[in-house]
Amino acid sequence: MRFSYVLPDPGTYPVWGEFFGDLLHMRRLGYDAVEIQVTNPARLNEKLLGESLDTSRYPLCAIQTGGSYATRGNCLCTANAKVRDRTIELLWSFVDLAARFGSTLVFGSLQGRAKDEPDHEAGRQRIIEALTLVGQYATEQGVVLALEPVNHLEVAWHHTIEEVHQLVKAINLPGLRMMVDTFHMNIEERAMLAPLEGIRDVLAHVHLSETNRDVLGTGHWDTAAFLRELRRLGYGGYCSVGVYNTRLTRHECIRRCMEVLRACAPGAWGTAPVE
Repeated sequence: MRFSYVLPDPGTYPVWGEFFGDLLHMRRLGYDAVEIQVTNPARLNEKLLGESLDTSRYPLCAIQTGGSYATRGNCLCTANAKVRDRTIELLWSFVDLAARFGSTLVFGSLQGRAKDEPDHEAGRQRIIEALTLVGQYATEQGVVLALEPVNHLEVAWHHTIEEVHQLVKAINLPGLRMMVDTFHMNIEERAMLAPLEGIRDVLAHVHLSETNRDVLGTGHWDTAAFLRELRRLGYGGYCSVGVYNTRLTRHECIRRCMEVLRACAPGAWGTAPVE
């Protein structure tokens, strides 16, 4: 089990040096990798990203794909073929990006909301068709697309671990797996630990996010118990910490979350923080 931290799209930083500074801060504290949000791969400065990762000796473990829902209304459920086609093309470009960096792709928000397609079954079928296409391409490129159960307040389809598990098993492609996010689990699941046993064969990625979206330890989710269960199940992938609702600086969030991780999973650390 390895730990990473989610950083914003590098293009949203005022200067690139601030993004690089976050990477160095993470590495000094002992994180194993970084996950980033990306709105559009075509606008990402891959050269600078690659140089920053190489210099900081960091892998890019995962890339989030959902940012363009808010900025452009991209989604897969819609009856608007133009929007649906450009969303699929965007996801293909994300697969290419992930292949170049050896990253997992996080997918969830681009399914869309009920306002994008009030007919639930029609929207569901379009999502399945699109995910099959993108999953096939991901498989060809050696990339894993990790489908995330997202709570019902944010998307209109596939909210629970069981729903996503059934979908992944039905499509049955090596390039389509699933992930879990503790924030969404807290809303949608009846238990935080019990559902994990049944998905151990398709679990490709994990998001650790507090119930209040602030730094770990400030909500009511039992981080230590969750990490113990992942270890019991033999999960060997990345757990990425996401903080999206805080008044703290990013460096403070990164530091405080690492303190919680070290306290909750002391046996998961092979090395001390880099000084």
